[in-house]
Amino acid sequence: MSRALHVPAEEITPSLDLDLVVAGGGSAGFAAALTGARRGLRTLLVEEMPFLGGMSTGGAVGTYCGFYLRRRDGELEPIVGGLPLEIAQTLRARGSAYGPIPFKTTAVLPYVPFATKLLLEELVRAEPRLTVWLHAKASRAIVEGTTLAGVVIETRAGRRAVRAAAFVDATGDAALAREAGAGTRRGAEIQYPSMMFTMQNVRLDEAMPKLAAFASLVEEGFAKEGLPRRGGNLIPTGRPGEVLVALSRISLDGRPVDGADPEELTYGEMEGRVQAVRLADFLKRRMPGFAEAYLADTAPRLGVRETRTVEGETTLTEDDVLGLRKFEDGIGRCAWPVERHIAGGETQWKLLEPETWYTIPLGALVAKGVDNLFVAGRCLSAVGGGFASARVIGPCMLAGQAVAVAAEQVVRAGARARSVDVDRVREDLGRLGVPL
Repeated sequence: MSRALHVPAEEITPSLDLDLVVAGGGSAGFAAALTGARRGLRTLLVEEMPFLGGMSTGGAVGTYCGFYLRRRDGELEPIVGGLPLEIAQTLRARGSAYGPIPFKTTAVLPYVPFATKLLLEELVRAEPRLTVWLHAKASRAIVEGTTLAGVVIETRAGRRAVRAAAFVDATGDAALAREAGAGTRRGAEIQYPSMMFTMQNVRLDEAMPKLAAFASLVEEGFAKEGLPRRGGNLIPTGRPGEVLVALSRISLDGRPVDGADPEELTYGEMEGRVQAVRLADFLKRRMPGFAEAYLADTAPRLGVRETRTVEGETTLTEDDVLGLRKFEDGIGRCAWPVERHIAGGETQWKLLEPETWYTIPLGALVAKGVDNLFVAGRCLSAVGGGFASARVIGPCMLAGQAVAVAAEQVVRAGARARSVDVDRVREDLGRLGVPL
C-alpha cells in the first residue's frame, strides 16, 4: 500500500459573497440559477463543461420528456409551467423544436441540441444578477456546524472560494451533497448509460414511412449481430436529412458502466464512440433511407442515467409514482412512466394511465443534515421506480425552479431548507404558472 499523501491545509479568501450558488449547469441547475437570479438573488452557476444544458445538450438526448400530459381524448397539454414551458415554447417558435409527439401514454418534444445551447446561454447572459463560470467545478464544501458556509471551486485560474447563504447540488451525482456530509446512496441496480449520435444525409422521405419496421430490425440485429439493445429510437431533428439515434447501451463485464467512477466513465465514453460507428454501419446496411447517410458526430458526453442520489427529507418511491401520490409539499406534476434501462438490452416500462400524474415532493429536494442545501435533477432523493420516472428533463427543470423559490426563504428569512414555508413556495410556483 502506498504511503498516505498529506494535503496541505489552505486558507482562501472568498472572491464572491453571494445569495445562491448552484453546482451543475444541466437542465435542473440552469433552471435553479436563472429562477433564483430572476427573483433577485445574487447567484453563481458553476458548470464543468464548456456549455450549459447537461444531458439535454451534452448528452444530445434530443427529446424533452416529462413536459406533456396526454388526456383521455388523446389531446396533449403541458404538464410543466414556468421556465421549462418557456424553453419549450421558445424553441418551437424558433423552429428548433416540433411536436409534441405522442409517446407511450404521454408525449415527447423533439428539439435541436445546438439551438438549446444557444437559448440557455442567451437567457443567462441577459440576467444581470447571475454569474456563470464554465470549465469550473465545485470541489470542496466548507461546512460550519450543520451549515454549508462556502465552496471551493476549481477553475482555469486556480482555486476560488465563494460564500453564499444557500446552495443547490445539481451535479447529477450528488457530489456537493457528499462533500458537505449529507448522506448519499447508489441504487442497487443502476441504469445503463447510452451514447447518442447524429447521422446526416438521411433520406427522410424513404426512412419515415419505414419507421414501423425499425423495431423489428433492431430486435433482429440484437439476436444476429449482437447489437447492444433490443430497441431504440430514430429522432429527426427537423433539419434536412438529420437524425439523432438512440441505439447504444454501454456495459462493462455485463453490468452497467458506473458514471461516477473515473475509470469506468472513461471506458464508457470511448466505448460509446466505438458503438456509434458500429451502429451507424448497421443503419446504413439495414434501414431504408440510410444507405448514403454518414455518422456526423457523437454526443459530447456519455448519456449517464444514474449514479448517486441524496438522502433527503422525503424519498420518492415507485409506489408513490404508480399510486399517483399527490404530496402536500408537491412542487410540480409528473406523468412520465417508470422507465428502466436494464440488462439483456431491455427497456422496462410501467405506464401511467392517460390524464394521471403524481407530484414531486419538495422534501425529496432537501439534503438531510445540511441546513441550507437543496438538490435538483437526477440526484434527488428517489429510489427504484421513483427515480426511474422523475429523472427525466421535465421534472428535473421543475425541481430546479422550485428549489430556487424555496432558497429565497433561506436567503431572506434565514429559514432552514427543511423548514421553509411550503404553502408560500407553492403559491410562488403557482404565480410562475406551474400546475400543482
